[in-house]
Amino acid sequence: MIEYRSVRGLTIAFEWVEAGPELIVFLHGVGADRRGWKPQVEFFCQLGYSVAAIDMRGSGLSQTRTEEGRAVQISMHDFAADVNAVIRALGFEHAHWVGNSMGGVIIMEAFRAGYTTIVKAVLANTFARHPESAFILPRPALALREKSLAQFATERIPSALKPDIAPEILNECIDAMATKDVETYLASWRETWGYDYREALPKVAVPSLVITGSLDTITPPALGKEIERLLPGAKYHQINGANHLSNLDQPDEFNRVVLGFLRGG
Repeated sequence: MIEYRSVRGLTIAFEWVEAGPELIVFLHGVGADRRGWKPQVEFFCQLGYSVAAIDMRGSGLSQTRTEEGRAVQISMHDFAADVNAVIRALGFEHAHWVGNSMGGVIIMEAFRAGYTTIVKAVLANTFARHPESAFILPRPALALREKSLAQFATERIPSALKPDIAPEILNECIDAMATKDVETYLASWRETWGYDYREALPKVAVPSLVITGSLDTITPPALGKEIERLLPGAKYHQINGANHLSNLDQPDEFNRVVLGFLRGG
């Protein structure tokens, strides 16, 4: 069910299932929202984990505008601090943080901030620094001068999923991006691609799993392997036949690997 919490001066929405003493928070990518974690929410709550798939500020059902009509402030610091605050608001001291793409960048920002709520971390289809960030950063703003966000989403989202993805999954992913507030989407995009965590990662002591998709051209496996090398003791797993949204392309394998990691295997 959808829950709302007022944290850090704004309202954050999330899919919430309270099922046990261990909490997993799922953090979506820049073009996604909480709905992209549906296979994981269903799987892990059945195993006794409490789960919260969060709509980051400016996305989904979370607050996008202030009472005065201005776009909410968007930064990696705010994203990470919001997640940390939601965990506390739910009555938990700790959680496993699972993030895809921008969600993985949020986790690295939380690493750098030294948040103690992170028990274990799963960084999927993400990067410590993207080598093509200068090329990627201006792309959506340029495209949205001539087309709507819905048109842009219809063009872009298929490139993040495997070719034979079920139509209902594709359409829901397109809708998640198409219905975003354009201003907060662009601000989130700029934040996602503009950071470099390579110096911060070797100082991290949090057990971590890095997941990549063999078909991913947005964040190729080499970028995940770089994170693995930089994070002390990190585990690595590549999912064959999965694209940038590996948790939706191959949910059974994604769930199995994450569960094994959380259980210490």
